[in-house]
Amino acid sequence: MKRGLIVTGGRRPSRDLLEREIQWADGIICADGGYDALAHVPEKLKLVIGDFDSSHRLEELKAKKLPIEILPPEKDETDTEMSVLRMLEFSPDEIHILGATGSRWDHSVATIFSMEAYLNEKSKISLIDDNNRLRMIPAGTYDVKKDGFRYISFIPVTDAIVISTKGFKYEVDHLTLYRKKTRGVSNELLKDEGTVTLHEGTALMIQSKDE
Repeated sequence: MKRGLIVTGGRRPSRDLLEREIQWADGIICADGGYDALAHVPEKLKLVIGDFDSSHRLEELKAKKLPIEILPPEKDETDTEMSVLRMLEFSPDEIHILGATGSRWDHSVATIFSMEAYLNEKSKISLIDDNNRLRMIPAGTYDVKKDGFRYISFIPVTDAIVISTKGFKYEVDHLTLYRKKTRGVSNELLKDEGTVTLHEGTALMIQSKDE
């Protein structure tokens, strides 16, 4: 599998985004309520995983003879993180997660920062909704495409990062950004593609657009 899609139970993605991501993916895992976002069951569905606190969903899945994994309600990982662990077993090159943002800030923030735990994995993990794409990046050089997003921000996860940019509205060379400051917010690509080099540290790269 090259491309894995995880659909979780947070804010439901738009139909256009969901269908686009289903087409993009080679395999799909749904985390509990994420299954409800599907208007149909794609052949690419590998697993539905969760504690299934809503019993009607579990009965529906069993009736359709879909692959399920029932988790205990009391566990160390969220359903979303368990979905990531199961998806990593397929060794995809890239993982997209939909529905990871929503009204539960605790779940959203925990999912965002849990990405740091998988930086050493082969798979590149991104969180996507209709207005944002988030990715945790370690030191390295990255080609970044605009892909319909206007803004791009670099938020330090470590105490500080050292960053250089090319092809951006605000170009910098070995600039130090600090976690407690907001200077890395709202840069823009001048054309369709640019390059960012993270010399030191770990950053959350967020591409976004206004509604």
